[in-house]
Amino acid sequence: MRINRYTIHAKKAIKLAIPIVVAEAGTQLTHVVDAMMVGNVSALHLAAASLANYIFLIPLLFAMGTTVAITPLVGNANGKNDLEECKTIFSNAFFLQLGSAVIMTCLVLMIGFLIPLVDSDTEKTALAQSYFNYLALSTFPIILLFTMKCYFDGFGFTVYGMIAIIAGNIINVFLNWVFIFGNLGFPAMHLDGAGMTTLIVRFLQILIFLGLVFFTPKLRIRIEIPKWSKVTKDKIISFFKIGLNVGILNSVEIAAFSLIVIFAGWLGVTSAAAYQIAISITGIAYLSALGVGSAATVLISTYKGARQIGNIVDGSFAVAWLTTIFMFLCSVVLISTRSIFPSFFVNEPEVIEIASVLILMLAAFQIPDGLNVAFTRILRGLLDTKIPMIINSLAFWALMIPLAYLLAFKLNFGIIGIMSGVVTGILICCIAMFIRYRQVLKQYLVKLRIGDY
Repeated sequence: MRINRYTIHAKKAIKLAIPIVVAEAGTQLTHVVDAMMVGNVSALHLAAASLANYIFLIPLLFAMGTTVAITPLVGNANGKNDLEECKTIFSNAFFLQLGSAVIMTCLVLMIGFLIPLVDSDTEKTALAQSYFNYLALSTFPIILLFTMKCYFDGFGFTVYGMIAIIAGNIINVFLNWVFIFGNLGFPAMHLDGAGMTTLIVRFLQILIFLGLVFFTPKLRIRIEIPKWSKVTKDKIISFFKIGLNVGILNSVEIAAFSLIVIFAGWLGVTSAAAYQIAISITGIAYLSALGVGSAATVLISTYKGARQIGNIVDGSFAVAWLTTIFMFLCSVVLISTRSIFPSFFVNEPEVIEIASVLILMLAAFQIPDGLNVAFTRILRGLLDTKIPMIINSLAFWALMIPLAYLLAFKLNFGIIGIMSGVVTGILICCIAMFIRYRQVLKQYLVKLRIGDY
């Protein structure tokens, strides 16, 4: 029965998605833990950490996005049972990302010199700039770590990246205790201590991952020492195109929502706080959708390599339904608890009331939001990244941002107007992404009929 086929694909997606979600959460958790522990030093140090992390987020997501091209390319080769091609992909990816890591690290270090221009508090910017330099240096190991993670994700081995990241997070808490507060004979470095810890942990995560590879036979046989002789112009161009598109998509999206946060701030502290609370609460559901979508990239790229059109159709359908069901359940939870969760953040009735309304609006659009992520990742598995990048850019910058500004400030709908712009942008982006998915799938079906696939 067809439902049984969908269930098989859905189970595979869930198995792949859980470690991806945990790994993604672990990556973000590093900066959250830093902020929490630094907050115990002083509010000034916490504000400086938040400023530095906020600025670092855009280049970080761009850098991580450039490594994502590895996963569908490896999945495609793995679907063909071509292990030698997978190893060739790794050699090309390694040397490209090694160069990218050096360039990105230098660029991010240069961005740090701009920090004094974004805030008038000289004491805060001085602390933020020093901390940011450590974050900038950590760009190098982050890119290399995610190069390895994305390579093995392409085989479906998503759990090992999760182990390396979670192990690093545990070490991060201990070293923060040592360097931030000055324990075990070390001087108290405060915010710089958190930065040094982050840098050390990023390199340790690479060593942990290498250890897992060395002691796990099924990983060890799928990788080799990168060989410059295997690097080809065509492979590098292919990586660059896909990685650049994904990196731009990530940066465009985070930049758009960062501007929305600024819009909310223009409306006053109450509106800004309510918006931040609503986004923080609903972000948990988005992270889960991201995991399922990333699992879809692995599955669909493998099916593409194996030339299994039927599995591409059934697998993408299963992922779409899995996402729909999960996001529907999230919507129910969010609607039921919309007045409860905000009270965990603040005790001001006005903020809680506004946040509950915003959560209700976001809850109504959880399904389109999740499906947008799912179809974007399915298309990535089919190596289609340019058009999705354009769709997201237009939906967020040509529609969401202008509409949010118009409704909030010109038509005086305030924070409700901003959120209306956000959910409208998400809905239109989802519809456009579904149309693109249908177009690409139709192209594969035509190729199948004429015997060209």
